[in-house]
Amino acid sequence: MWATTSRGLFAYKRGQPQVNRFGQRDGLPDSEFSMRPPVTGPNGQVLALTTGGIVVFDPSQPFAPTPLARLVIESVQVRRNDAERPQTIAHKGPVILQARDRNLRISARLLSFVDPASAHYRYRVNGYDARWVEEGASGERVISRLPPGNDRVDVQARAGDGAWVAAPALHVEVRPPWWLSTPAQLAAAALYMLLLCLCIWARRRRVRRQQEWVLAQQRQQLAEQASIAKSHFLATLGHEVRTPMTGVLGMSELLLATPLNAKQRSHVDAIRNAGTHLLRLVNDALDLARIEAGKLELVQQPFDPAQLTQELADFMHPIADTRGLRFEYRNRLPAPLMVVGDATRVRQILINLLGNAIKFAERGEVSLTLSQHGDNLRFKVRDTGPGIGPEQQKRLFQRFEQGEGARTSSRYGGSGLGLAISQELTVAMKGRIRVRSRLGVGTQFTVDLPLPIDRSGTRIATGRVKTPEGEPLRILLVEDDPTVAEVISGLLIGRGHRVVPAAHGLAALSEAMDCGFDVALLDLDLPWLDGFALASQLRQLGHRFPLLAVTARADGAAETQAQAAGFDGFLRKPVTADLLVEAIAAARSAASSCAARANGAASGVVK
Repeated sequence: MWATTSRGLFAYKRGQPQVNRFGQRDGLPDSEFSMRPPVTGPNGQVLALTTGGIVVFDPSQPFAPTPLARLVIESVQVRRNDAERPQTIAHKGPVILQARDRNLRISARLLSFVDPASAHYRYRVNGYDARWVEEGASGERVISRLPPGNDRVDVQARAGDGAWVAAPALHVEVRPPWWLSTPAQLAAAALYMLLLCLCIWARRRRVRRQQEWVLAQQRQQLAEQASIAKSHFLATLGHEVRTPMTGVLGMSELLLATPLNAKQRSHVDAIRNAGTHLLRLVNDALDLARIEAGKLELVQQPFDPAQLTQELADFMHPIADTRGLRFEYRNRLPAPLMVVGDATRVRQILINLLGNAIKFAERGEVSLTLSQHGDNLRFKVRDTGPGIGPEQQKRLFQRFEQGEGARTSSRYGGSGLGLAISQELTVAMKGRIRVRSRLGVGTQFTVDLPLPIDRSGTRIATGRVKTPEGEPLRILLVEDDPTVAEVISGLLIGRGHRVVPAAHGLAALSEAMDCGFDVALLDLDLPWLDGFALASQLRQLGHRFPLLAVTARADGAAETQAQAAGFDGFLRKPVTADLLVEAIAAARSAASSCAARANGAASGVVK
C-alpha cells in the first residue's frame, strides 16, 4: 500500500513491522506531494503529483534502503606561534598541539547524495563540553584553547531528518608549557626539596650559632669572672707577699749593716737573694695578669736611651765579674738623642735578657749594644753561653718554659716567665724581639722598639735621684705592721734620719699636731683611717710637709689614686734604704716644685 503526503511518500508491505518513508534523501526530487492520490499506469508504474512535477516509481521493486552517508573530518587547523593565518596540521593520528596554540578549527563533511544544505552537525569534546554543541550546516567547530592533556573530539552529522552518523573520534594531545612538563615538575620538586633542605639547614645552623653564641657569652662571662677573680687573687697575693717581704729584705739589709762573720754574712745574703727572687716572681705574675687583662699602662715620657743602657751596664758589670765573665757595652747611636717611651718597661726587658745571659754563660763574655735601625731603636744582648737548639727556640717565649725544661730549671733556676714577659712588653710597645742561637757558640737577642724621637727638649732622668748626704730629716712613719715599721725605721735611722712611728691614722694626727716633720711616710691600708683619708685630714689641718705613699698594693690604679689624694710620691713595698732615700728626695722635690708654682700663681694674682 502506497500513500502520498505533504511530508513524503509512505509504503507499507504486509508482513513488515514498520512503515517505510521515502524522501529527498532517497532520491525523490521533492517530498511534498499534492492532495491528489497517485495513479497506476498501464505498465504497472505509479505516477504521483508533487509541487515540482510528477514522480514515477515502480512499486514492484523491493524496498532498497538508502545508502548511509559517511562523515569525515576534512581538515584541522590551528593558530601557532601567533601567526596571522592558521596552519593545517595532520590529523590521521593524534593531533599534537603546543602549549601556545590557539583557535583549533575542525572541519567535517557529510558524504551523501542528499542536499548538503540539509545536513546538520554537532561536536562534543570529552572533559571540555558538558553536552553536544550544535554547529548547524557549517560543519566547523572553532575551539579557542584547550587545557593541557589528552582530549577526544566526537563529531556527528545527519542529513535532513535522518539518523546521526558519527565520524571516527579525533584524539587531541595538548602539551603543557615547559614549566608544567614532567621534567620541569621534577626539577621544581627537586628545587623545592633543595630549598626545604636549605631552610632546615639554615634553621639548624642558626639555632646552632645561637647556642654557640650563648655558650660563648657564658664562656666570656666565666672568663671575665675568672679574670677578675685571678686579678683580685694576684693583687691580694702581691699585697700579702710584699708586706712580709719588706720584713725579710729589710731585716737582711739591716743585718748586713751589722758586724757579721763570713758564714753569717753568707746566710744573710742567701736570705736576701731568695727574697729578691720571690719578689721578682710575684712581680712577673702581676705583670702577666695586667697584660692579659689589658690593663698594662705604658708611661710615655722622654728619656735618654744611652743613659738608660749605660746605667744597666754599670749595674750588670759587677754581676758579670762575679761570674768570671767579661761585660761589653757598645753605644752605636750616631748622636745623642731623646726618645719617648716607657723607660721602666724598656729597662725591665733588658734586665731580663741580661740576667739570662749572665746566668747561662759559664765563660766568655756578655755584651749590650745600642744602635738605631731605621725608625727603631735596636738593643742587642749577646752571650757566649751553651746556645739554644731549634726545638727549644720554638717554645722559648712561652710562659713557664725554659730551654731544656726541668733540667734547665734545676741547674740554673728561674721560672720561665722572664722571656715571656719581655715578649709581651715588646709587643705592647709595638716592637719585635728575635733570637738567634747556635749550640756551643752562644745566643743573641735583638729587640726593636719604635720609640719616636722627642723634639721638645724635655729631659727626664732615668737613673737614681741624687740625694743630699748628711742631711738629717724628721720623718713621720705611719705603718700598722710592727715588723715593717721596724724595718723602715731601722733603714732610715741607719741613714741618719729621725723617725717617729705611728701605728694608725689617729696616732699620726696626734703626732703631727705636736711635732713638725720634714716628710711623712704613710701606708695606704691602715686600720680605721686609711692612707688616703689620713692625707686629706693632714692637708685640711694645714700640714704642708711632703707625703710619700708606701704601700704593698700591686694594682696600677693605686699610684693615680695617691696622686689625686695629695701625695707627693709613691713607693711600693718591699723597700731598701736606697729606695727610701730616693723616694723621699723625689717627694720633697715634687712638693717644692708645687709650692713654687703655687707661690708664683699667688703673686701673679696679687699683682
